[in-house]
Amino acid sequence: MKVLVIGGRGVIGSAVVALLSAQHQVLVGGRNGGDVQVDMTDPASIEAMYQAHPDLDVVVVTAGHVPFKPLQQLSEADWQGGLDHKLMGQVRLVQIGARHLKPGAVFVLTSGLLEREHISGGSCASLVNGALSAFVRSAAQELWGQARVNLVSPGPVAGDERGAEAFAGFMPISSEQIAQNYLRALSQPLTGKVLEVFAEVTR
Repeated sequence: MKVLVIGGRGVIGSAVVALLSAQHQVLVGGRNGGDVQVDMTDPASIEAMYQAHPDLDVVVVTAGHVPFKPLQQLSEADWQGGLDHKLMGQVRLVQIGARHLKPGAVFVLTSGLLEREHISGGSCASLVNGALSAFVRSAAQELWGQARVNLVSPGPVAGDERGAEAFAGFMPISSEQIAQNYLRALSQPLTGKVLEVFAEVTR
């Protein structure tokens, strides 16, 4: 299959690219480089990308920015930035892609464990991740028979120091383990599925 991994140079994305490249033709997409350039916040950029690559079988999204700030410090611009990039960016890629790609196309999106768990400064991420989960379940029904849509929800990644302090006490998962779930989401006959990839938190 021909697979586009948007965010394929990131920690999770690079592991997904490495795994999928063994079996599939993989293109790396991003705003500022890669095989395919696309801006998730710009519908016109997404339209142009799909017009240039109508033969894609799978679109995997491992990109998406949200601000991590205490609730009382989040500005309107912070909220809007998280919504426009990680949430609506992925929504746009599915909605527009479903109009351009051939029947049977697969979309694999990315959320995160903050839909279920909570950390200080994670309110925007929790909102976005919860919305992505609801969107995937609904979109899968509307696109039934036309396209499949699944969601991978990873926890902290082992070796990624950027969020180590914020996620103190959470058990990290290797990027290779996380990548296996993207392979599962595109290879198995799943749609509307949320694949959670994180160690259970003691309750």
